[in-house]
Amino acid sequence: MGYFAGGPDNSLTYEKWQPQSLGATWEYDHGNVAECDYCAIAAHTMGTSGNTLQVQYFDGSAWVDLIDATAIADDSAVFVFFGPQQRQRWRIRLTNGVAPVVGVVEFGKALQMPHPIYSGHTPIALARRTVMRSNVSAMGEFIGFTKQRSTLGSTFAWQTLDADWVRDNVPSLQKALESEGCFIAWRPDTFGEVTYGFTTQTPIPTNTGLVNLMSMEISLTGYSHD
Repeated sequence: MGYFAGGPDNSLTYEKWQPQSLGATWEYDHGNVAECDYCAIAAHTMGTSGNTLQVQYFDGSAWVDLIDATAIADDSAVFVFFGPQQRQRWRIRLTNGVAPVVGVVEFGKALQMPHPIYSGHTPIALARRTVMRSNVSAMGEFIGFTKQRSTLGSTFAWQTLDADWVRDNVPSLQKALESEGCFIAWRPDTFGEVTYGFTTQTPIPTNTGLVNLMSMEISLTGYSHD
């Protein structure tokens, strides 16, 4: 696999960046000033590489820390949420450990749902979908197993969404999901689980029968880091 600086610019996890040494920085220039309140990273090895992460923005004269240097515990998706900033240039800075590989880095403005979900939801971190192949001898003896691939999969469903909120926010979400992956942080204040993945069907809101309320769900195939 080749590594290059532009690898994390898109949603494809097989295109990756690997710095030659640490501390290293990877920068995103939006081209003009825009509001941003999160940085998310997926398909990386910062945990196994023992790295420390900083997220920064450029204020016109210097790079400013948005978070303190934070040790990354494992290779699952990382979601850093901070107060909204109007900036053009952003970057991540990696120190300590050995040089990792990083597949996806996103800076943007998070869509925050009006209310959380819990009942009936399978946490995606527990929803492994692993394709296995067993090897059987001519005599019917089991002689081994091969794991072909693993993904994560779950459905995120919301009820009683205000119809005006749906009309203001969901059309842009639908268009983004048609061509890009997404990060979902499920109840981040409680569990801290973050998943990066794709959906094969854009969410389609449905009237619930109650006045001015709608329901919606997203079925996500998530990237498995192990």
